[in-house]
Amino acid sequence: MPLNYIVEHMEPELDEWSELEYANILAHVGPSRLYLSHVDPTLLSRLPARIGPDSGIISTSKPVLELVEKDKVILLDPAATEELKPEDGEKFEWLLFGGILGDDPPRDRTKELRVQGFATRHLGPVQMTTDTAVLVSQKVVEEKIPLDQLPYVDRPEIRLGKKETVEMPFRYLKKEDGSPGLPPGMLELLRKSNEISLI
Repeated sequence: MPLNYIVEHMEPELDEWSELEYANILAHVGPSRLYLSHVDPTLLSRLPARIGPDSGIISTSKPVLELVEKDKVILLDPAATEELKPEDGEKFEWLLFGGILGDDPPRDRTKELRVQGFATRHLGPVQMTTDTAVLVSQKVVEEKIPLDQLPYVDRPEIRLGKKETVEMPFRYLKKEDGSPGLPPGMLELLRKSNEISLI
């Protein structure tokens, strides 16, 4: 049975970065398997089309404990003592992510979920963006690839223009060409943000 993925959206608004990440998760896990929980009710009514009601993402203002049974959930938590393993996909039905995994430096907002008593697992020592964390988890529990056998790029430097670069302070899955697996549209967003900052 395929697992489902829940991102507890922990911000009152939705920035374009998160929108791109959620759309990227949807593209990989497929429709009706990605849930956004605890979404602010005023935000629910104005979600962009690519992650809105007809996108295949199930969004709700309910917190995660109103959606699932706690003993069927793994919380992906950087502070966990056990790493996520392929066999976890046989024991659990839901993988839960705090939608703030991309903070740099990490603010440990996952503690708001940790206190609710879920089983916890980590994805290694390097901070990941939310979509990378979901895609890595999917490869571990569905494709049965251990964490240490996945190809990564840590803190990649992204070229924005002829002279401008930015270091992304996260771990990404490495694509076949060796580049980091950024969500579609992220490079353009970074370039746009860079142009605004230069003005």
